Amino acid sequence: MLILLPVIGAEVLGAAFSGSAFSDSPGIEAIDQTRKNMDEAFASFAPRNPADRYEFWYDVVDRELSERDVAAAHGFLLAAPQMLDRKDVKELMVAADAERLDRADDRLSAAALRKLPTAISLKYEEAQVSQRVVDVQSGLVDAAETPVEVAEDAPESQGGLEVEVSSERLATETRFRLLGTFQDLAENSERWLYGDRVDEIALKITAIGLLEAETADGLSDANIRAASILKSALRSRRLTDDFQNYLSQRVNDALPDSKLRPALEEALGELATVDVRTERAKSAFVESIDARGLQRLESDLEQIDRIGTLTSPAAAVTLLEQVEDASDLRRVRLIAEAGGDRAVALVKQSGAGALRTADTGIRWTLEMVLQVMGMTAAGLALIFVTWSTFRRNIRKKKKLEPMGA
Repeated sequence: MLILLPVIGAEVLGAAFSGSAFSDSPGIEAIDQTRKNMDEAFASFAPRNPADRYEFWYDVVDRELSERDVAAAHGFLLAAPQMLDRKDVKELMVAADAERLDRADDRLSAAALRKLPTAISLKYEEAQVSQRVVDVQSGLVDAAETPVEVAEDAPESQGGLEVEVSSERLATETRFRLLGTFQDLAENSERWLYGDRVDEIALKITAIGLLEAETADGLSDANIRAASILKSALRSRRLTDDFQNYLSQRVNDALPDSKLRPALEEALGELATVDVRTERAKSAFVESIDARGLQRLESDLEQIDRIGTLTSPAAAVTLLEQVEDASDLRRVRLIAEAGGDRAVALVKQSGAGALRTADTGIRWTLEMVLQVMGMTAAGLALIFVTWSTFRRNIRKKKKLEPMGA
């Protein structure tokens, strides 16, 4: 029993506080508790002397702007109530309440932006515009989200048509700029077969993203965005080795080499026109997909897309730098749900330690309940055995009677 109790206890603690407790869709309680933990973390960053807090706050904002990290700078603007002293916070909240914006975060960030020195405020606005241009050019942001100007003197019907056509064309161009085209995929596949230096994982992610684009539904759009974010992270080499190994396993399960390589060799082995070879390569990828493996990969793509939606594609890459496995990916999803861009600021300030603020509580499963019951039974049995042992072996000495009695 002495051996059994610590073993069961370790299993219970491991199940309670491991990443398995982090679900794909965090609940309200987990988000609220994580948000409180993030508030405490930001408050701990600020200097103890209240007079130094304002300078420290705008210094970290300026630091992130110098690094062109708009999401982190915005996160520190939203964290101003936790990082400034009480007097500044009171003034900030009054100014935020006076803003005529719909979202509370927008009102707070606008008020915090005006509280910064003028030079830093201008720097922030310039960085916002620059980041937007970079995201559109890299294909991480759909160009349909960007406003398209129409001449005021154009007829109403003609102007509406121009907006629709321009938005659709720009969206088509930018969506595949990062993933490429099926022709690029066929050419890179041929290079891969011949042993050239081609990133196999990036190649397969590109194929999955392009194939998902063939279906017009919300899930495929999410997978396309997630694939673009992953490909950007792979290109910039910003993923940890552990997560890259995990990702490689997931991608290889979805597109196993045992099916893909023979299919591509058959498709690209004969001479043909570029269009024919492209269609053959596309069919080879379609035939090689493992449905179960793709489903498991899509669960991770859903998490990555949600992180990018809650923050931004560039910020999602920053957050993915701290991920090592599926549990960490769900922790990042949780802090993004709880804090948005504040999650990026928290990661930039404390690195992997930011993931510890993710708190989903203890999710009791049948296995955990049985383990606790077994540990309780073993503990009660150990107490009973100990009590019985003392009772048998430790007895009170009998009083000696007088000799003449």
